[in-house]
Amino acid sequence: MRKFPFNIYLFIGLTSIFPLIDFFNGLFLTSGAEAPIGVVYRFFFFLFLVIMIVLHPSSPSFLTFATFLFIIGNLLIWLFQGIFLQNPLSWMTLDISVFVKYFLWVLIPYYIYQRKDIFQIIGFDKLFLWISILFTLELLIPYLLGVGTHTYTASDAGYKGFFYAQNDVSYAFIILITLTGAQLLKEIRKKSKWMLPLLALYIGNIFCLLLIGTKTGVVYGAAVTIYILIRLISGRYSRSLLQQISIWLASLFAIFLLAYRGIQYAIDMVSGTVERMTYFYHLYNGNLVRLLSSSRSDFFEGGANAFLNDPHLNFTLLFGQGFEYRLENFGRLGLIEMDFFDAFFGLGIIGILLLVLVLGYYVWVALRKENRSIYSFVLIVSLLYGFFAGHVLFSAVSSTFLGLICGAVLLQKNNYTNDSD
Repeated sequence: MRKFPFNIYLFIGLTSIFPLIDFFNGLFLTSGAEAPIGVVYRFFFFLFLVIMIVLHPSSPSFLTFATFLFIIGNLLIWLFQGIFLQNPLSWMTLDISVFVKYFLWVLIPYYIYQRKDIFQIIGFDKLFLWISILFTLELLIPYLLGVGTHTYTASDAGYKGFFYAQNDVSYAFIILITLTGAQLLKEIRKKSKWMLPLLALYIGNIFCLLLIGTKTGVVYGAAVTIYILIRLISGRYSRSLLQQISIWLASLFAIFLLAYRGIQYAIDMVSGTVERMTYFYHLYNGNLVRLLSSSRSDFFEGGANAFLNDPHLNFTLLFGQGFEYRLENFGRLGLIEMDFFDAFFGLGIIGILLLVLVLGYYVWVALRKENRSIYSFVLIVSLLYGFFAGHVLFSAVSSTFLGLICGAVLLQKNNYTNDSD
């Protein structure tokens, strides 16, 4: 077995345990206990990445330039906001905690980029499957035990176990069901012994999305499942007529079993979500924009007005208002829950340009013909989710996911034919 530097094992360990950290962090928060293990873990992870990156200098490249410009530029924005807006130290401290999470998705792939030769050997498929197993068990076990919390206390909709934020865990399972489904198709093509365990994990992912009950998660999970079934019954994964017939019969049996035993159970699981959507549909007088955006359109309008009417607009237009400044001054309108708008209001034109610079690079790499993979797809899904539903760039769970996805994008074949790109 090939040995790697200790920091590689530590990185894999830190990324492997983050589902457990967030589970216990949510457990303590929902029980009212003050045990900020999530904050301590993220801060340690952040320091680890910074130290390892500094100790492993890389040759000049566009990614190096963009990454360091992003970090330094955002820290200067934070400093300028504190000075010009006269933010109290408590606000600046709270904003730094936001930046620690915001920087993770940039530092993680750059750490991987510096050690690309090692990580190309290790691969990321198994790491994502391990994370998928942990998240699935951490949601299903509390559910089966009859414990955990719901987003909407008046109904059974929005079960989230002991995770703290519903949108974060919904995003996590959207990514995990995609990667698990892709790996399942690979193993079916190879006719490997891992087909049944992966199928069980995939079913667990679907079950979790139904439990969480977000509109996006339920629709996305259904779409991925339909796609996988179409790929299976199309004959592409069978090498003979007998195998093709077997897959057709197995698929028909599964559909029959679902219709006979499982459809009512699935309906019961999402009925709370349907009832909630119906309630809000009538509450919003049939306004589909407000319904589909979960009122984010209202928050965007109010937040934009608050931003444009700020007495320091000449400054904040370029450098933003910060995050705690907005929450303290505008309350609920200080958080739109649409990442790119929150980035613009919080960091201004300069901040959004820094964001587009780095994200644009990863999208460019992901969409190059020779680099396209399932990670290219989930990167685009992540950005769309962040744009419409938020909770990707500034959330601890989702930022870690995005960093790992960007790192996986960088590791695709032929990506490093020219490091100066």
